[in-house]
Amino acid sequence: MSGLQLTTFDLSGFFCVPQSVRVEYQMYWNTFERIQGFNINVSTLRNAGDKTLSYYQFLNGEERAAFANGQSLYVRRYPNSNWNSVPPN
Repeated sequence: MSGLQLTTFDLSGFFCVPQSVRVEYQMYWNTFERIQGFNINVSTLRNAGDKTLSYYQFLNGEERAAFANGQSLYVRRYPNSNWNSVPPN
């Protein structure tokens, strides 16, 4: 993945789910986007030589699960893209 393009939560394909589920999916989507974007920025800066920066540390297991669920939504929405977590460098 060369870079994360920040997008709004794409509801196409999710109209048949209840509003409460869509809100939950949006929270997962946003959590993945926020953390993945942070880690991509850190990785880029570390590759440029700034090894003082650290990757995102999850606040708790709930946030880690939200990230994984958001990652899963990205994979479902964009199956031909690489949505793997940023590998540490």
